Amino acid sequence: MRIDINNVANAAIMNSERKHDIKSQLKLSPSQWSWAIACFFYPYAFLEPASTLLMKKTTPSFWLSRIMVTWGIIVACLGAVQNYSGLISVRVLLGAAEAGYYPCVIYYLAFWFRPDQMARRVAAFYSFGQVSGFVGGFLAFAISFADGRLAGWRWLFIIEGIPAVLMGIATLWVLPDYPQTARFLDDEEKSATLGLLSEHAPSKEAKTWDWHQVVALFKDPTFWTWTLVWFFHAVGGFGLSYVLPTVIFQLGFTTSALSNVLSMPPSLCTFIVLNTLGWLVQSKNFNPFRVAIILETINIICCVLLLTVKVPVVKYLALCVATSTAGSVYPILWPSRVKASRGTTAAGVAIGLTNATAQFAGILGPTVFSTIYGPTYRVSFIVCSALLAGAILSIAATGLLMGELFDTKTRGTKEPEREHQIDEKDL
Repeated sequence: MRIDINNVANAAIMNSERKHDIKSQLKLSPSQWSWAIACFFYPYAFLEPASTLLMKKTTPSFWLSRIMVTWGIIVACLGAVQNYSGLISVRVLLGAAEAGYYPCVIYYLAFWFRPDQMARRVAAFYSFGQVSGFVGGFLAFAISFADGRLAGWRWLFIIEGIPAVLMGIATLWVLPDYPQTARFLDDEEKSATLGLLSEHAPSKEAKTWDWHQVVALFKDPTFWTWTLVWFFHAVGGFGLSYVLPTVIFQLGFTTSALSNVLSMPPSLCTFIVLNTLGWLVQSKNFNPFRVAIILETINIICCVLLLTVKVPVVKYLALCVATSTAGSVYPILWPSRVKASRGTTAAGVAIGLTNATAQFAGILGPTVFSTIYGPTYRVSFIVCSALLAGAILSIAATGLLMGELFDTKTRGTKEPEREHQIDEKDL
């Protein structure tokens, strides 16, 4: 469903040899292209906290459906833009329409599962977001051959807007809202499901806005360390993903069409790594803070390799590893982030604001990896290395504040639960 995030990167090089790519046809300079990517993330980040709470104010099925249908329609409209101003306008509307999708899904899961039960679920959710990069790369490659009277990049946006609309309509009718209203659960099962949740978990019965919870959230030092984690990793780790096909193309050993194909293996690697780590964290009690620190360290090593190695194939392999490690950090840490927030309002605000911070990946990432730094991107990878070092320090500080950095206990026994129990194997 996140194909629309990646397709703008694919469109950047589609049929560039024939000057039929989006940048050539709309006569965009490198700085204009960076703004075209980044402008999406300003309304997206600004509206995320409100959108997250609106899911609770309305219903999850309605709000997630609304997000998907509107973003699908607007994505298709990108195929009709004729100039830079039109591209900026539609991208801003797309950011506003899609705001809240990721945090709403995390918030939704918190109504159903304890944090220690979320690792595999969040990993699966994020990993299919990575599959969108795989699918998007393949579609961009295939659609590039449809380039003709209507440019291939226009077909790409039109075709990729359709699935979001269809899935949005289906979500309205299929997605269960809360355990209390789920039709597939009887009364005993509903009580047992709710009984597994911690006393601080979000609840359907709680009011959407509680000032006391918001004040307590901002007084919590972990709120600020979590924000630093998300910021440092957003730019240092995730920023590359929004320009990956261009970076691969500028390695100089492939065509624009094959560069989109070569953007697929990094997404597949992330899918495998992420689901494996989600399973290890939830089922084998791997410490998420230590896992995240290891991932960031590997990412820094990849940056060093990309700075020093001259062989294009080795650079490409380093990009694959860097993409897979960077794409795994947030999902591994999300359950702990949810655990640090207490109450329905606090969880919604914390999840919304935390994910809003992640949008600096799209705001600053294209600037850090601007084509003016290519083809070596030396400045870009030096900046990323420094930011990733900041992420490691922030992760360690957060783990210490939560008392879990050196924790070796089973994470499922930490929080007091409500009454009623069922076998967790059923979950």
